[in-house]
Amino acid sequence: MGVNGISSSYGYGYGYGSYQNSGINSSSWYDKASADADKLKEDLDSKTNSSSSSSSSSSTTTTKATSSTSAFLIEYQTRLEDLEASAAKLQTSKKDNVFSKYEAALAEASKTQIVGDDGTITNKELDDAANAVVDATKDFINQLNGTISYLSKNVGHSATVAFQLAGLKRTIPSDKALAKIGISVDTKGNLKMDEDKFREALEKDPNLVKDLLGGQFGMAERAGDKATSILDMSVDDIMDTQTSSSDTSNSSSSSSSSSVSASASASKSMMSDSFRQFALFAKSSPYNLSNYYAVSMLNILV
Repeated sequence: MGVNGISSSYGYGYGYGSYQNSGINSSSWYDKASADADKLKEDLDSKTNSSSSSSSSSSTTTTKATSSTSAFLIEYQTRLEDLEASAAKLQTSKKDNVFSKYEAALAEASKTQIVGDDGTITNKELDDAANAVVDATKDFINQLNGTISYLSKNVGHSATVAFQLAGLKRTIPSDKALAKIGISVDTKGNLKMDEDKFREALEKDPNLVKDLLGGQFGMAERAGDKATSILDMSVDDIMDTQTSSSDTSNSSSSSSSSSVSASASASKSMMSDSFRQFALFAKSSPYNLSNYYAVSMLNILV
């Protein structure tokens, strides 16, 4: 199998982060969501002990809504963890990534080449390494497609979820860049791989495939980092929860003040998210600081 190691360039560049295998730290989304559900139910039961049947109906509705939220968080956590793991297999910054193994097989190819009866040169180790790259890329594409599709159906849970969906979509390079390695985006926004074209690109220009998928600013690096950052967030941040349920018993005057405070808090949260996004954009490359697109990024902070 002949290989040309010439690296090609293409126009894209984003910030990157680090992959963390620990996922959620001390308190998982499941435990937090379940605890919230129990507390809501206890509070509701204590306040409606002698209420009418309409109150019972309200309790049932609240419990169902909380259960729906818990189910969403559990599924979201699972999808993010799977996306995080699949991205790590492609990231060149991670130990035992598939590209490192492929490059090692390339280095040994000239020593163990076998000429078949038809005159073609074969190498089992190199073929296996190439298959590993293809399989890892397929898995990553499926995980990213699945997570984006899941969030698209659940954006109603909070504005933060919608923001995270947009962030995941931004991890996908341009159609022109993807086309160079046999990957495209269909009309529904799903990534598709043409395996023959992908293998051809891997053989002719492995550095291009490696950089586009697993390099410092590669799609797997950015998507994996995005999944990690979301997993590190608390349930309250994910669901845009600003105040605890106990605050709802305040007087109308206090409720008005709380409403203003919650609005200010939400505004501050949006400002922080916007600033963090710009900071990641700016530090990703010194070139970005002189790029006129930075002006648009600054506009969201005012």
